[in-house]
Amino acid sequence: MEWLDKKGHSHHVASCPCTRCNVSRVAGLVSGGTMAESVSRLEPQGSTLSTRLELPQPPAITETATALALRRRWLILGVVLVGSFMAILDVFIVTQGLPSIRTTLGAGVSDLELVVSAYSLVYAVFLITGGRLGDILDRKLIFLFGMTVFTVASTLAGYAPSPSFLIGSRALQGLGAALMYPQVLSIIQVTFKGAERSLALALFAAISGIGAITGNVLGGLLIQLNLAGLAWRPIFLVNVPVGIIGVLAGFLVLRPSRADRPPRLDLPGVGLISLFLVSLILPLAEGQQLGWPDWMVMLLVLSFPILALFVLYERRRTDNGEDPLVDMDLFKHRSFAVGIPLTLIYYVTASGIFFTLVLFLQSGLGFSPIISGLSFAVINVGFISASLLGPRLLPRFGTRVLSLAYILQTIGLAATILTLNSYGTSLNLYELALPLLVFGAGAGFALSPLLGVILSGVPSQDAGAASGVVSTSMQIGNTVGISLFGLLYYSFLNGQLSPTSYLDAFKLTLPFFVILAVSAFLLVFLLSQRRARQIIQRLEVNH
Repeated sequence: MEWLDKKGHSHHVASCPCTRCNVSRVAGLVSGGTMAESVSRLEPQGSTLSTRLELPQPPAITETATALALRRRWLILGVVLVGSFMAILDVFIVTQGLPSIRTTLGAGVSDLELVVSAYSLVYAVFLITGGRLGDILDRKLIFLFGMTVFTVASTLAGYAPSPSFLIGSRALQGLGAALMYPQVLSIIQVTFKGAERSLALALFAAISGIGAITGNVLGGLLIQLNLAGLAWRPIFLVNVPVGIIGVLAGFLVLRPSRADRPPRLDLPGVGLISLFLVSLILPLAEGQQLGWPDWMVMLLVLSFPILALFVLYERRRTDNGEDPLVDMDLFKHRSFAVGIPLTLIYYVTASGIFFTLVLFLQSGLGFSPIISGLSFAVINVGFISASLLGPRLLPRFGTRVLSLAYILQTIGLAATILTLNSYGTSLNLYELALPLLVFGAGAGFALSPLLGVILSGVPSQDAGAASGVVSTSMQIGNTVGISLFGLLYYSFLNGQLSPTSYLDAFKLTLPFFVILAVSAFLLVFLLSQRRARQIIQRLEVNH
């Protein structure tokens, strides 16, 4: 793939070290490997002499209009990325506030899990439906409505006088995020074309990945500052001014758009997936607290038949040519069928370890929120570094980059276990930094190329539907990870609140993360090495 600059110099995107080619490689790989220059923009132009004075007004007007349109496109991107960053940030920012919430509101163990998982649960249930509403009605309208709901819910969460009120506010936040977030990809799709679209998608992917880890850092900082004596409440109230500015800017900048052939809402599908998630998550979050009554065990057991019923129903809608909530034909593509379990494992691991690590550091070892937050900053350093390096390695090593990711995650987790055994309750951040850095690097190598690998085998016309399923699987992974590992951690803790008990519980929980990392490592071998190598070679034709 080759292009010419203004001086006539030839650039090969795959090997050229210049800034533009570097951005092209990173953007193309993170967004699915479709960024390329289809033709050279500069061709020798002939010139003629004339005695007639020709005013260059039309070209100047065209150039000005183009510049304004370009500026508007990037303003649109800025507005929607603010919304996506807020949605991802609030999945994780609350974890740093859990000990403070427990103290000030008298929240129980199950309350703390629901404060985190209620957001992801509602988010996951309504994410695809939110995308459909944007296609049917108007993406601008649904985005702004979702951001408004999110902002109001953040205000309510910051005011919350009780655990139940906070849980309800978090659920309302999840609904706002589910309406807002899926419009981002759709708006990028209709606003940008060609290389610009790939760059916009790369920025979207980067914001989503960084927001996940930044939430813990920002949450720890806000709680440590204890602004106006509000303890944990600023982690929600910080969204209010950002949300108000975002809504006003979106109203002025965004343009109305909807699908040419709006799909119909699959309400039975929404009901079945909602019933599955509630029947799975509720027992995991509340079962131990309530002593595992028979009805709750039965509800957990029934969750899997409900999932099977959902799959059969969606299969029938797909075969009949209707508009399913999840297009089951997507799973005929190997990259997608393997990529969705990899996505689930990634987010189950990330949310689970973030949740348990915060409890261990703050409640167990007595770390302050800012020191606890700095531990996630270490993870972030590894994550960002690997995210930038990973796409450069993918053209040469293919899916081995993903294999390296899970090897590093396993090494980081194993090193964490060894560090805990060596230092015990006298552990400090310096001793924990290297294992966390390695784990973060593994997370970066995994997430950076994952979307591109998943979508590499999916036809371009199905990319939107595939992205919706990927986004939903991310939130399901977050919800399951928090509930499942919260249950494990508190089971190992067994009501003992001494530093040694927290240490032992964390050491017993970590091997389960190792099992997930090894499982992901083995799943990578089912991906097509040839197909992964082709990601960087694909050309995107202007749609």
